[in-house]
Amino acid sequence: MKKFLLCVVALLSSHVMHAQYFCSEEGTELRYVNYDGAGQGISDENITVTNVSKEGNMLKACYFDKIVTTKVKDNTTYTLYNWSYDGEKTVCAEDLMYGPYIDSDSDPQGYNEQARMRMLDEKKFNGDNSWSLAENAAAGSSMSDRYYEYIPKMLKTEVTISGGSCLGEEQVSTTAGKFDCVKISYLKRTKVVLKTTTVRVTEWYAKGVGLVKSESFDLKGKPAGKTLLVKITKK
Repeated sequence: MKKFLLCVVALLSSHVMHAQYFCSEEGTELRYVNYDGAGQGISDENITVTNVSKEGNMLKACYFDKIVTTKVKDNTTYTLYNWSYDGEKTVCAEDLMYGPYIDSDSDPQGYNEQARMRMLDEKKFNGDNSWSLAENAAAGSSMSDRYYEYIPKMLKTEVTISGGSCLGEEQVSTTAGKFDCVKISYLKRTKVVLKTTTVRVTEWYAKGVGLVKSESFDLKGKPAGKTLLVKITKK
């Protein structure tokens, strides 16, 4: 009987451990601060969790992201992140067309799949900007390379993500709390017309939350930027 109870506890614990690397509580707000390489705050991000749904084993949520940049004109921009989890891996893709759609003074309520497809064609998007993170990814496991290109604001932009890997687990503390995170790292190469910038990005993700911390350095080891989760507000 004792062995049976222990097995039940183990199974329940195993079940609890399964969770996605994003928040699925409708209306929850996540606030981030972005810093430049010198450590100066340059923008605030306020993310609202929306459109949470579950069909079978598939859990989905959308992050509506409002970014306010300091000391610049027309300082407010918007983007969307689409998340999903199938019980084995978390997948995330930024909707790169939502920002240009809003910038075109179109009605936000009119943004749908048809509008997105039209924007993809207008911006000549090609490639795949989604990424995935396996459940309880082991340290040393690799992540798939990816490439995408499009033309925002009349400038052709090409992004290559390569050399991604999981570095294990690490606890991160911010003003939002303490989080047990999975740590990943990858190279991000961005080419805008003829100018190319390459940085090493390291990110920390917590189950049920999403991104907690991100740091980037140029190839000489000089800090290029940082993002921190500073507050979580649940509805």
